[in-house]
Amino acid sequence: MIAKLQSDSTGYPCRLNRLTSLIPQGIAFALLALPFSLSLANPVVSGLSASNENDLAFAGRVLLSELSCTTCHQGHIEAKGGPVLDQVGGRIHPDYLEKFIAAPHTTKPGTSMPDLMSHMNEKERTDAAGAISDYLLKNSAITFSLQPIEPERVENGRELFHRVGCVACHSPEKKDLADSPPLQGIETKYSLESLTVFLKDPLESRPSGRMPDMQLSHWEALDIANYLLREQDLKSPETRIFDRASEGEVLFKKMGCMQCHQPSEAQADYGRAFDKLDHSKSCTSAEYSLSPLQKKQISAALKAEAQEIDSSQRILLTMARLNCTACHQRGENGGPSAERDEYFTTSNLNLGEQARIPPSLKGVGAKLKQEWLQKVITGGTSVRPYMNTRMPKFGIKNIEKLPSQFAETDSLPPLEFERVKDAKLARETGQQLAGDKNLSCVACHTYKGESATTLNGVELTSMTQRLQENWFHHYMRNPQQFHPTTIMPGFWPGGKPTRPEILDGNTGKQIDAIWQYLSRGKEGRTPSGIRRKPLYYSSSNGEAVMLRRQYRGIGKRGIGVGYPAKINLSFDAGQLRLGSIWKGEFGEMSGVWRSQGSGNVNENTREVVRFPTGPAFAQLPSEDTPWPTLEEGEKAEGFQFLGYSLDTKQRPEFRYTYAGIEVRDYFVDSPGQLTRKLTFAEPMPQNTYFRIANDEQLQAHQTEGNSFKFPHGLKIELSRKGNVRKGTELIVPLEKASELSIKYQFESE
Repeated sequence: MIAKLQSDSTGYPCRLNRLTSLIPQGIAFALLALPFSLSLANPVVSGLSASNENDLAFAGRVLLSELSCTTCHQGHIEAKGGPVLDQVGGRIHPDYLEKFIAAPHTTKPGTSMPDLMSHMNEKERTDAAGAISDYLLKNSAITFSLQPIEPERVENGRELFHRVGCVACHSPEKKDLADSPPLQGIETKYSLESLTVFLKDPLESRPSGRMPDMQLSHWEALDIANYLLREQDLKSPETRIFDRASEGEVLFKKMGCMQCHQPSEAQADYGRAFDKLDHSKSCTSAEYSLSPLQKKQISAALKAEAQEIDSSQRILLTMARLNCTACHQRGENGGPSAERDEYFTTSNLNLGEQARIPPSLKGVGAKLKQEWLQKVITGGTSVRPYMNTRMPKFGIKNIEKLPSQFAETDSLPPLEFERVKDAKLARETGQQLAGDKNLSCVACHTYKGESATTLNGVELTSMTQRLQENWFHHYMRNPQQFHPTTIMPGFWPGGKPTRPEILDGNTGKQIDAIWQYLSRGKEGRTPSGIRRKPLYYSSSNGEAVMLRRQYRGIGKRGIGVGYPAKINLSFDAGQLRLGSIWKGEFGEMSGVWRSQGSGNVNENTREVVRFPTGPAFAQLPSEDTPWPTLEEGEKAEGFQFLGYSLDTKQRPEFRYTYAGIEVRDYFVDSPGQLTRKLTFAEPMPQNTYFRIANDEQLQAHQTEGNSFKFPHGLKIELSRKGNVRKGTELIVPLEKASELSIKYQFESE
């Protein structure tokens, strides 16, 4: 087999080049026209389905790219390139890999991988594919292993697959759409682990971007992998000895595999340039199983190869190659097809079609700033959280020129307007106009994540980061000119303001005032009408929750704990004491989340029992000695906080030292109460006391034995005798003690 390939002096994978070096070209093409693969599926290029297929040259250029023709032939079209094969041994089942190399079109109908062995008989194919597989697998540092499918994840994976955008390219379940990249045989190709890794970061192994990064979390990728492999019944691969690896390496190079799978300018070994080929013939009729239409399209593209491709055409080519047209429309091309429309959904039906259908890219180069476009296309940045279909990441190398091409192609005439020179007046007026008493922008848009209604459209504070100022002025004057179905009202019909009493009724000044106000971003003052929604943080799934923030009476060293039994506490990590205790939901957190961490956590109830500031432990020469005093937020001397550990229910055990003795302070919840256990590594020294409360704030009084009642129905029981000294403080002597238990119980109302 190797000797047979070595006799071919061209080194190119296309059969026409090999045959025409031996026999007349006409006979060679007649041989290629034999119906060897006419029954096989034609290569599927999804992006052509939403493009103008009547433009034969355009469609042909897309095919030349997707079939990677320009990895071998010089041309102006960028080739797609194949997957990275460095770790293919851990990604793909060895049996599948060998079958795919031997017969790609029957193993995966619709693949863009050429059949480079179509001229071989069955034994030659099997031998060559086995040798190449050995070479690839031997050089892979990872080996393939199977994991059991998790049936409980399948349904969630099915829902995600149909919601986040996978079906924009692939066929939905129970539909077989002709323009969909094939998933046939996927359950014989991947393991659960390898498919999860691939779905989480497809650009790692397929840098071409045809399978983009859908911004899936690990668990989302795992769920979808379980769904796609739900019917997997696959045996673990047999151990291989790779005895044909050296032969496979020679074949891999001689057959031209490196042209696609390790492409670089240094390695490329180009065949005939496109303008030197006979455009009436095709060198790939057997290798690619092209349809008659695809042959015509490629032929038309080859004839047009000498024609210059401008930015506008390159944009459409890129959109077709990456299948952007599955979601986005530009000109007459693109947008969700009728068969896929139902899978474009939204979490906010109030916003209508614009909330579920990705935006049109018509004029986007004049609308968005280039740096924002770069973030959107390369990083999947989105300002439409209500749209369930995700904007994927395509990788910088695949689209790095696209933002500048949009800018070069799209334009709007400069709109002259009079700017408000007084910046303070502009900001105040813009805030006034945006509020609910004037233009009521807040009725449809969020501001700092909040809104006045349930519409919750695109965030106002991001507008000037994204939009070009000239476009903003055009759009505000006539929104329907840009989006005929938009629900955005026109506040300056015919160029005249609906609020003529503001800024002398000058349209340009009013719009400029809004722009200057929005330019402040999140530093701007909130317009009238915004209703701040409470943010609740509470225990779920039978586990405790914690929040290290600022608490009343503690300051910034507070640690809040919400327990499943709906009993909550705040702990002072500076003074090593219990700060407060309350029942109900853990708390309302908007004050600390929306103010960059400033402000106190709101316990969400008035029935909070607060304990006095000052150290929890003290050594007193006598019971009459005053307890050491500390201000809120001040650290206690003689203590060191060591952190905390969590039990299986995420409940913390606080650890700290007092007088060099380690203390473990652990709260366990049960219905209506918390049981606290303090354990001391060594017996406490002489004259050591622990303070429970101060009656100036709590009005504590003893009821019976070691039980004490406090406001809001709180009852405290001690495992050791407590003393109320001078009617002011409840303290417990700890001399020689190794532990102390305290029960905090809220009595039923």
